Amino acid sequence: MNFLVRQKARELLKSGNISIKNNPVGLRNKFLGKEKKVTVVTAAYNAEKFIRKTIESVINQTMGIDQIEYIIIDDYSTDATNKIIQEYTAKYKNICSVTLQENNGSPGTPRNIGIELGTSKYITFLDADDWLAHDGLESLYNILEETGDDYVVGKTVKVESEAESVIGEFASIKERRSITPMDVPHFFYHMGPTAKMMNLPMVKENEIGFPNMKFGEDKWFFTDVFFKVRAVSTTKKPIYYVNRTSENPSSLTRVTNVLEKRKADIDIIKYIQSKDIAVELKKVALNRIYEYDIVKTFDSQTFVKSKNKEDFIEILREAVETAKNLSYDFKNEFKVPIYKLALELFMGDRIEDFVKLFEWLKRDSNKKYHIKDGLPYYELPFLEDEYRFVRIPMLARAMDSFIMDNVYHQSFEIYGDDIDNIDSVLIRDRKRIDNEINCGVQIDGNIGQFTVSLEEIDKMEMSLFTVFIRYNDYQLMNIKRILKNKMTYNKKNVEFYTTVANNLGLAIKSLE
Repeated sequence: MNFLVRQKARELLKSGNISIKNNPVGLRNKFLGKEKKVTVVTAAYNAEKFIRKTIESVINQTMGIDQIEYIIIDDYSTDATNKIIQEYTAKYKNICSVTLQENNGSPGTPRNIGIELGTSKYITFLDADDWLAHDGLESLYNILEETGDDYVVGKTVKVESEAESVIGEFASIKERRSITPMDVPHFFYHMGPTAKMMNLPMVKENEIGFPNMKFGEDKWFFTDVFFKVRAVSTTKKPIYYVNRTSENPSSLTRVTNVLEKRKADIDIIKYIQSKDIAVELKKVALNRIYEYDIVKTFDSQTFVKSKNKEDFIEILREAVETAKNLSYDFKNEFKVPIYKLALELFMGDRIEDFVKLFEWLKRDSNKKYHIKDGLPYYELPFLEDEYRFVRIPMLARAMDSFIMDNVYHQSFEIYGDDIDNIDSVLIRDRKRIDNEINCGVQIDGNIGQFTVSLEEIDKMEMSLFTVFIRYNDYQLMNIKRILKNKMTYNKKNVEFYTTVANNLGLAIKSLE
């Protein structure tokens, strides 16, 4: 099946419907060219606004452009993308351009062409609207050379018009060497091509490639990679910048309909099920799609506000149907208790309660918490049976705070499974990833406390910050502080709130 995935790329390379300049496997380069350290592959389509920045980020790598084999595949662009690519191809002999004569509708086949043409020891992928950190390639290359691992991943930074954030932070929260994908609980949740470098012969020899899908080709590819790698490494270093600015509204991730994405996930589920691999590996790969992609879709305003909820529900029906082929109960693999409960309601044909659950999650701002035996639960007001209470993995609520000797002290109550695995309190800028403070934290039973000096705060750039509890290395949890509770009764708005003087107040207003 994998062979067929890359077959179209091979056929295109043999056909006359393709133009290649500076072919790395051409006779001249075979005999005269020096082997490069890394192959970079960019699939481009109508990227004239950003392609220069993308290419320049490769040319200006600390590794040196002479050590890089850069293959850019233009997927029949209708703007000036190909013209720009040709400018660089004429200037740099190790920048190879491939011009296709018809559009594929997906980066899958163009990337496969890059795999077929690549001659280096390692390969990485760079989208035509994104860019690399100045030392990104060198950082990843050095780790692979030092460890002999098949794969390494670094930090991916999502750049929006007014904010920055880290994508898949669990994969880049610390330096790890020579582990397996199973050693990081959420490793299968970061399946895009960003900030990753891998052994190219491993990819070629195992016939790993991208299917020509509009969405989901990355999951297909990297699932196969993770099934084959012997060892992987991770680094905290920023490697890759994803362009999600307002200037880039046509990003494929943005324009792809959410239902199309989920339909593609069904195909990937069937593909993974067809693989002859260990059950535990299959469980991890499938659960990422069943729970994180499909069921989590319902935990969104897109679903809650949709007038065509049945279209979403039909996708879940298809997913549940595929699970009948499994040798285990797939819902027992779910990590988020409320998603598992939702699936149980759905499979019990309680569709109305299933929908109510997600409407309540997204709309009810006065959720009631229940603590039993030191563990936190949501109380679901619309259910009266065994589903009345559902576990929350972790819950923290703010208590007293004060300032003494220019130090801010904050206490909080905390409940959940991972109290013993709390690492720190993180005060993080909502817009910039490098503007944050890690604070020490003390936990005594179910009471925690952290402090931060005003001197430390003064060193921070002015902004708005979120305060998290960090646990299990990479997981983050908000500290809840309820300042007001609002309800309606007898045509009135009733609101208990905190006054300017930090006292409890009550406001009653007519709805009419």
